[in-house]
Formats: sequence, C-alpha cells, structure tokens
Amino acid sequence: MSHVLRHLVLWVAGSCAVFALGACSSVSAATQPTASLSVRELNIVDERGQARLRIAAPLPDPQGLKRAVKAVGIQFMAPDGQEIGGLAMLDSIGVTGLCFDSKEGYEAMCMGLIKGEPNITFRHDWKERIVIGVEKGVASVVLHDAQGNPHLRLEVDKDGKTRVEGVTPAPAGK
Repeated sequence: MSHVLRHLVLWVAGSCAVFALGACSSVSAATQPTASLSVRELNIVDERGQARLRIAAPLPDPQGLKRAVKAVGIQFMAPDGQEIGGLAMLDSIGVTGLCFDSKEGYEAMCMGLIKGEPNITFRHDWKERIVIGVEKGVASVVLHDAQGNPHLRLEVDKDGKTRVEGVTPAPAGK
C-alpha cells in the first residue's frame, strides 16, 4: 500500500491538486517530491468536489449505515457520494477483500481472504446465491436458492476426493 500511496502522492503533487491540508501553488521541475506523507484519510474528488475515492485508516461508515467492525482500506463512491465498493482489511476478524455493492447497498460481489483462505461470494436481493472458496484444503462451490438456503454443494478435497450434496434425484421413469 505504501508504494501505491507514494505514487498517488507524487501524482497529486505533480498536478497541483488540492489535498490533505493545503494546496500546491506551483511546482517546478527542480522541486523534490515528498518522500513520505502520513495522513489518516485521503479523498480524491471529482470536478464537483464530491469524494469518489477515499483511502483511510479507519474508513468512515457508509452513508446511513454503521460498520460492524473497523475497516481500513480504499472506498469507492458513486457521484452522489454513496459507497459502491471497496478494498478493505478487517483486522479484528481476519478478513481482507474487494467488494462491489448493489444499488440497494448490500455487498453484491466480494472476493477476498477469510482467515487466509480464498472466498468469492455473489449475493442477490441481500442473500447469498453463489459461494466459491477453499476451506481447510477443501475447494467448494455452493449454490443457494432465492431465500439464501444452500441447495447444491460441490467439493473436492486436498486428496482429490469429490463430493456432491443436495442433488435432487431425477423423477422415476425419465
């Protein structure tokens, strides 16, 4: 993150954009870039001054919502300022992830690590529909109905053994 932040700071300084607590007045070719910048929050704003990208530690709560745990990372915002996704580290629960939110405000698609293990989750209408992951060496795909209830689970363990759960048998005579 420090490498990315350093390039972002150099870009901001080079283009004389307003940031942190001050503004650039002029930048000459002889000006040396700042080697380090320490801030709790950095907002990148659009032409109307609306924050569209925020890097913060901790991230503020999205509009109208309260986060269950403290998040550190990058927040993506729509033109109206509503959070539409982010890259976050939730240190207290061992989760790191990249999520994109639905217009209704739930995390519709997330990809990340849960306690060090990979997971991809797709949600629709606030409910899990597809979960792909690896847990304790077992790779799985779980499909849920519209109410979020799991119906089909496909697994392959670390030794190559496969398992299918929840398959409804075909009707007799077919």
